[in-house]
Amino acid sequence: MERRAWDKVISASGVVIAVVLLVVGALAIYGGNFGRQSVQDRLTPERVSFPPLSGMTSAEQASVGQYAGQLVDTGPEAEAFSRYIGGHLAEVNGGKTYSETSSAARADGLDPKTAADLSAKADTLFKGETLRSILLNAYGWWTVATIALYAGILMVLAGIAMGFLSFLGFRHAGRRGEPVTVKVPEMETARPNGSRLISQGS
Repeated sequence: MERRAWDKVISASGVVIAVVLLVVGALAIYGGNFGRQSVQDRLTPERVSFPPLSGMTSAEQASVGQYAGQLVDTGPEAEAFSRYIGGHLAEVNGGKTYSETSSAARADGLDPKTAADLSAKADTLFKGETLRSILLNAYGWWTVATIALYAGILMVLAGIAMGFLSFLGFRHAGRRGEPVTVKVPEMETARPNGSRLISQGS
């Protein structure tokens, strides 16, 4: 295959790749924006807010102090609030989970007062752990959507770059087909009798 034809094949392949990158990238950007907006649309109506900085302990200020007083409506804020809840749940029953506390409340021969206290703690832990799961689920989808968004932007940029390179390839292939005019310098040849003959190269 001659070089000109090969350049056209490579350039055409680049165009196909560029179109694919642009289409997939645009879809990824749409999906990323949709995912992030969907998370916000579901978090905002819940009106979950961080307490003010003055209402946080020193440990809470170090962990989630940057979000003090803010409404939880993004993935990172949802993850931070789940950590905030986790710190409070650890104090409910000595760090035990809902499952452990609920099992203890149903133990045979347990004093009714102790059983009622453990049941109340199990109820608190259940609600808190459920809220944490919801928040962490929102954070997970936010993260996936964000990755898709940035990947889409990179693909669109790569598609634009590939399209430009393909344009240069077609331009180069077109130039290779143009006729080239070569100027040949005049040459002098000597005749046998000593005179000079001027010959024009073509």
